[in-house]
Amino acid sequence: MLPALSPATAFRNAPRSALVAPAAAVSESPAELQSEEQPVRGFGKRLASVSFEQPDEASLVSCRFIVPHHVTKPGQQLFLSGSSPALGEWDPARAVPMEWQEGHSHVAVVRVPASRLVQAKLVLMENGKPVYTEEGNARDLMLLPSGVSLQPGASLNSMDEESQPAAAAANPGQLDYQIMCHVGNTEATQILRLPVVLPAKDSSESGCGYSRDRRVLCKFVVMLDGIKLEPRQFPVVVGSAAELGAWNAGEGVKLMRQVGGYWTRRVELPLYEGSGDIQAKVVICNADGSPAVWEPGTTNRVLSACRSTPGGSAMHIFVCRWSQPGFTPTVCVPVQHEDASKEYVKQLDAAQKEIGMMRQAVTAKSRQVQSLESELAAVRRSERSMREEVGALRAELGQFAQEAELAAKSEMAARREVAELSEQLARVEENYERQVNFLAAKLEEMEREILSLQDQLRESGNGSSAQGAVQNQHAGQHGYSNGNGNGSGRPVTRASWR
Repeated sequence: MLPALSPATAFRNAPRSALVAPAAAVSESPAELQSEEQPVRGFGKRLASVSFEQPDEASLVSCRFIVPHHVTKPGQQLFLSGSSPALGEWDPARAVPMEWQEGHSHVAVVRVPASRLVQAKLVLMENGKPVYTEEGNARDLMLLPSGVSLQPGASLNSMDEESQPAAAAANPGQLDYQIMCHVGNTEATQILRLPVVLPAKDSSESGCGYSRDRRVLCKFVVMLDGIKLEPRQFPVVVGSAAELGAWNAGEGVKLMRQVGGYWTRRVELPLYEGSGDIQAKVVICNADGSPAVWEPGTTNRVLSACRSTPGGSAMHIFVCRWSQPGFTPTVCVPVQHEDASKEYVKQLDAAQKEIGMMRQAVTAKSRQVQSLESELAAVRRSERSMREEVGALRAELGQFAQEAELAAKSEMAARREVAELSEQLARVEENYERQVNFLAAKLEEMEREILSLQDQLRESGNGSSAQGAVQNQHAGQHGYSNGNGNGSGRPVTRASWR
């Protein structure tokens, strides 16, 4: 249930400031007086009709404000407050009461100024005191006078994208607009110019086994209530009828997103007398048409024709909220078919055919774009993979560079060690050479002494044995023998010693 606010501050907290103005006189319009005998199609009870005295009645349009579904407690009632005198000029005491109807819908008929901006909000009152006011911006309504018509293809500011206004005579007993409001969501406001103008009837067979004249124009208004869709996902209405795909999500009615966050689409359904009800559900589908999420709940939505309206004279609007799968409020609005003999109707038909061809071209281009997006995604994945490989190679190169730097340092240390060893070896060789030279000098000196002794021996001869013994002793000491195995018999030289 909606949060309760104190009566003194409930309306002050609304974004629109309250304006103080004299109370306007409330009287019944001729439309209300005649509604008992001729009720508005789609509603069994007489609607609450409120009008305010205006200086220029020709500048007013009759609007039916409807809240398709909102549950209230005993003692509570919805009111419509706005910037115009007809809506109380933001004074909750002068707000327009809305009549509760079966199915928890709320309706009020008000004549508001045309050709200027009118703002409105819903207010919930309990025992005559406001307890809740819609947050956010107010509803902006810019309506055309009842005697002004639009050329085919034109649209009203903030009007529903598929509505086509018709030229209507300034008749005080005729409704000019239907404004559908949803409590708590001021952006999702659908405005219809009444009656809704449709193309001329086509008597050709529909291919479903029954005439197109027996089918009823229906419109789905789906509100996802904060459900976040994945990229390229969309809601689809599927059901038991062939027009709803016969429970095949891929063949259901694909909805189009509108400003305000809601989704809509028109379709013709066999809701004529005796056809029975149609069951349906809302499904979230992926880009390829496969179902992603089915609407919660074990029961299906029931789509049935309005009892007080013949099947072919009204458009049925089915309001589907994702958070309320068990409730499908139905709102009926009158429709009017164009005269096929009018020239602009033929031009409109040609324009619609051209639009259909353009939509097919756009669909083909969209498929090409999807294919290119898939290819681009594959290229991006390949690019990411290549970048990862390049990163790995760079890491390996960094590691190799570190190893090469360590090897270079090791090489420098080895070279320094080799240089030190070379210096040590040079010093050892120099020392060895000095020692060899010293020994060579000593050997030469010894050779000279030996030669001198040999000369002395030869001069003295072999006369004395003592001298021979001395000679043998010297021969044994210096490497030569006397012929008895102690030497070679020849003197030792420096060359033979080396």
